[in-house]
Amino acid sequence: MRANTRPSPFSLIVRSYLADLRQWTGHLVAGYALACGFMLAGGVSLVIAIGIGVDAAFRALEMRYDIWIAYATIGGAFLVLGLLGLVMGRLLLGHPAPAVPRPSRQVDMLKRAIAVSAAARLIATSRPGGGSADTTTQALAAAAAAMLIGWFAASRFRRRHDDVQD
Repeated sequence: MRANTRPSPFSLIVRSYLADLRQWTGHLVAGYALACGFMLAGGVSLVIAIGIGVDAAFRALEMRYDIWIAYATIGGAFLVLGLLGLVMGRLLLGHPAPAVPRPSRQVDMLKRAIAVSAAARLIATSRPGGGSADTTTQALAAAAAAMLIGWFAASRFRRRHDDVQD
């Protein structure tokens, strides 16, 4: 490949969409990593605090009542905390992930690339001394350009109505 060769419009569009996907994936992974880091730090701190509190509570219950009452009370509290933790974790992970980005920007770029290519060919064939085309080819090129402009207008009009309904 030569150094001054420009990439094709299709290649630029694919690269643009892949960049959007890469950014979306990065945000998703960063969000989960941040949440997991906070949960880990909070969990470790909570385990240390709970250990100290449980030891103090166990000793107080053992002195005031019996050792079996202390075991039952501490075990029941851990059962309730464990179930509560499982339910809260499930609720936190139950949120839906953000939607995959739609390639609407790239579709617009593709439409423009097609229009520019068609217009460049039309201008090149209608230029004096540039190899003029016969009248049938010129009429077909004009009809194709009119259809392309109509397609752009119709797709833009339809997309604006779709955006309002969403």
